[in-house]
Amino acid sequence: MKSNFIYHPLSFSSLPEAITEKLKLLDRIKQPVEQLFYTGNLKLLESKAIIAIIGSRSPNPYAKALSAQLASKLAKAGASIISGGAMGIDIIAHQNSLPSTIMISPSSLDQIYPPTNAKTIQEIAKKSLILSEYEKAYNPHKYSFLMRNRIIIALADAIIIPYADLKSGSQNSANVALKLDKKLFTIPHRLGESNATNALLSAKKMEAIYDIDEFITSLGLQEMQNDEILDFCSHMPSFEEASLRFGQKILEYELEGKIVRENGYVRVK
Repeated sequence: MKSNFIYHPLSFSSLPEAITEKLKLLDRIKQPVEQLFYTGNLKLLESKAIIAIIGSRSPNPYAKALSAQLASKLAKAGASIISGGAMGIDIIAHQNSLPSTIMISPSSLDQIYPPTNAKTIQEIAKKSLILSEYEKAYNPHKYSFLMRNRIIIALADAIIIPYADLKSGSQNSANVALKLDKKLFTIPHRLGESNATNALLSAKKMEAIYDIDEFITSLGLQEMQNDEILDFCSHMPSFEEASLRFGQKILEYELEGKIVRENGYVRVK
């Protein structure tokens, strides 16, 4: 499916240092990324934390519900959720973390893939960030999804795999994460379900999330509640947007040290 996205090559020389440092993580993977194209808000790469939520295209209802909760609460705590736009866990993670979400596309940005998720992907392009290593007219092949996943893992500070089957792409992603010394997390499952994550838990290569709020705190994040301004600023809007919405209150929050203004954008301190 063709897109109408306006996208650009990433010029590393013109990027803020924080974003450049984050993108340098892509040099650590086995097949380094030679080029990247983007549409949307690059400021999301400067989030407090970038947390990957990836997994099966056919999760059970329990994994769907917990994935939605995790994505929503982490986004409210100032994290950006990174995933691959696929059916199942991926798109649930994106939908519940908008606008604090980053999608790595397996296709070039003149294509929308998968077309079944077009509505959400168009919303991500408008409000959030999509990255691709393909310039144009590239439709994904079988190996493209593994290539996409290596970028997700490299950019993430931690990886949550709520549901994954044995010998799946998600299990491959977990192996990439382990080689890069990234922390892996999942939700507890019954025997016979999510066999890949259960195997990783058994091998002590993955940690289980038993309490979402405690998990968020363990990452050095804290969900912001009952403060509309901090919630809005956690998505790093422009100072102009924040001022138009909240007026003088934005300056008060800045003076109180609750928020910081950087390069015309606002973030929670």
